[in-house]
Amino acid sequence: MLAAVAALSPIAWASPSFAQAGERAPQAASGEIIVTARKREESILKVPVVVTAVAGETLENLQVTEVTDLPRLVPSLFLGSNLLSIGPQVTLRGIGTSSSDPGVDQSVSLNIDGMSLGHGLAYGSGMFDVGQVEVLKGPQALFFGKSSPGGVISLRTADPTDELEVIARAGYEFEARGKRGELIVSGPVTETLGARFAATLSEADGYFKNKAVPIVETGAQAGLKRESHPREFIARGTLLWEPTDRFSARFKFTHAFNKATHPESPQLKYCPEEGQAFGVGPLSPVNPIPLIRYPCKLDRTVYNVYPDANSYSNGPLPNDGRPTLKSDQNYGTLELNYSISPDIDITSNTGYYHLKSSSLFGRTASAAPFFAVTNRFRRREFTQEVRVNSDFSSPLNFTLGGFYQDGRMYDRVTFHRNLIYGFIPPTILNDDRATTVHIKTYSLFGQLRYKLSEQLELAGGVRWTDETRRETVFDFQNNVDLTPTLPVPRINANNFSPEATITYTPTDDLTLFASYKKGYKSGSFKIAVPAVAGEDNSFGDEQVQGYEVGLKSRLLDRSLLLNLAFYDYYFKGLQVGGITPSNEGVPVIKTVNAGKARSYGLDLDLAYFPRAVEGLSLNAAVSWNRARYTELNNIGCYTNQTIAMGCVNFPNPLSLDAETGLPRFTAQELSGTQMVRAPEWSGSIGFSYEMPVGNGMRLQFTNNNQISSDYPTFPAVGVPNNSQIQKGFVKVDANLTLKGAEDRWEVALIGRNIGGKVTASTCYTNNGAGQNFLGGNNAGGVTASAAGLPETGCYTDSGRQLWVRLTLRPFGKN
Repeated sequence: MLAAVAALSPIAWASPSFAQAGERAPQAASGEIIVTARKREESILKVPVVVTAVAGETLENLQVTEVTDLPRLVPSLFLGSNLLSIGPQVTLRGIGTSSSDPGVDQSVSLNIDGMSLGHGLAYGSGMFDVGQVEVLKGPQALFFGKSSPGGVISLRTADPTDELEVIARAGYEFEARGKRGELIVSGPVTETLGARFAATLSEADGYFKNKAVPIVETGAQAGLKRESHPREFIARGTLLWEPTDRFSARFKFTHAFNKATHPESPQLKYCPEEGQAFGVGPLSPVNPIPLIRYPCKLDRTVYNVYPDANSYSNGPLPNDGRPTLKSDQNYGTLELNYSISPDIDITSNTGYYHLKSSSLFGRTASAAPFFAVTNRFRRREFTQEVRVNSDFSSPLNFTLGGFYQDGRMYDRVTFHRNLIYGFIPPTILNDDRATTVHIKTYSLFGQLRYKLSEQLELAGGVRWTDETRRETVFDFQNNVDLTPTLPVPRINANNFSPEATITYTPTDDLTLFASYKKGYKSGSFKIAVPAVAGEDNSFGDEQVQGYEVGLKSRLLDRSLLLNLAFYDYYFKGLQVGGITPSNEGVPVIKTVNAGKARSYGLDLDLAYFPRAVEGLSLNAAVSWNRARYTELNNIGCYTNQTIAMGCVNFPNPLSLDAETGLPRFTAQELSGTQMVRAPEWSGSIGFSYEMPVGNGMRLQFTNNNQISSDYPTFPAVGVPNNSQIQKGFVKVDANLTLKGAEDRWEVALIGRNIGGKVTASTCYTNNGAGQNFLGGNNAGGVTASAAGLPETGCYTDSGRQLWVRLTLRPFGKN
């Protein structure tokens, strides 16, 4: 019975029976959880990696349908929203990407069925019909390569079942007025060939209520009454061919379509000066327009008007002027496994990924924005990895492999200035440029594992990577190729990332390990705002090294699972982004290698299955993390940030303070400050209880609670009211499910974030209108200009969800 209970636990870390959740959760003959943290199947209890594994059944129970939902289950994992084609930004143990630029890869890599992806929009495509999620914490360069200095999120989608399985699922969500349907058909085609098809379609009006009233005389139009009006379609096909016990071929192909209006759900969080947040004041050269007061707090109400499609240059605007993000993603993997001998296996994994997205950004609270931005982004990846792994009975074993990547990014950014605001010169807010980045990567890696005894293993390995990125820039506005003017059109990185591990397993219920690791993330080019003639927009690699020690155990006759790990990592060349204002009010997006950081802390998780209460499981996970920038002094100052507020670095002799006549400073001093999305305390706690209710039916109740302390949402000091800080919160999830005999049907009531807590993981400062109308920007001076202090805006996380869901399995559950 203990095995059945463990399968119902919201999260299982080292449970011997977590895999009992069904065919989707790989398991050994003993029932232990099997993970692939070292690119081969191993027991989670014995692998010397800090990994959280979540079963597909747990994801279904708590209606986890997006990768962005995983932080509810995995402490120290946070995902922040962002605009245009940047996509979600992932942070793990305080390490993540904070740059608002699609050209910057994530510091936490996404791996889907063996193919690694680094772009943020990829995180919106894979969380459907998933067999198991593995979150690997800490650098994973040896086996997963570049773009993993913070860790890896590995998704293993479900494989074909041995018997016919049909799943039909439909749900309705009351808060956002959403609908979701799923269909899965799986089973054998022949004795050696299995197939699986899964598809889901969902749409909603949106959780946030839009109460903005447009001032149409400024070129504004009314927004949707609900945001973000998401639409999603995902379809995946899988073929698994096993003609012999020595060879298998697994092919998967996924198509994902997403469309939403204002998917980042922008809101103003804090306004230091009454009425200023409106955006156009009584000094407007068009007509005197009254100030509109904005509540300036994160809640369910937003105030967003949209630009009129025909009132802007380089128009008309797409989507009838509605700020929209639309993406099409198609990707597939082909995995070939062959046993050369009983002791040597070779694996080939071929991957192809193609992303096409288009987006429009431009909104204010009542009057039309000064400008809108359209973005057309494309990314293509071809990857090939080959691995050879041994399993000799002798003490020495090895893993050897090679990796190749051929990639291409294309990003076209077009500015559209408001034609009604006649005071805006045509020389600004009128750019139309495109950047293309070509990527070639070659990599070799290997690991030797030597058993000093049956209980003690030493392992050492290294990964060598050579990567080249080339940039071209074209100016469509002037029909000029700017590539010959770029001072650095090509960058190259040559990296060695070693790893050493010692693992001690005195019993089957206890593992101790220690490891030293190095990793890195490739440099690239800033492409959110394409380069102008003569601009160097390149940035270098991000590097990490450090160690961790851990313990994994099963206690109290295996009814208590307890894991503990301590880590300490040092980072240099952090790729940090900031939005720096210009005197014209146009935000300049920059990515720089911004110094050094340190992240250290403790991960503790446990699960308890009390034998005295049949059907009950309890789980808790806590992360204490101290992540600080040890050296960070070149992040640009925000609008009107004075010297007293922290704008104290890098004076500009060409820009003088009108009050003192001295050069104004241009950058903040952030050394010693807390890293973005890095709360000192985070955790989850929950339980699951299942009981029979007669006639073969069962009733299950599952609860999970996400807990977080305060964290910054962007790197800055001196922000009015410390509004860059997201205060600590608790989010409560619950599920009540009635299951029919043989699991042929289910009816579930699901609540997510039941308290309706509105939080943000990404925020920014903005004072564009005040700059233009009331005296420009005097950042780095003694006092602020007449424009005053900026507002703080945020891209909010999802709000409360209340689902009712029906699931049918006419042939039973495999």
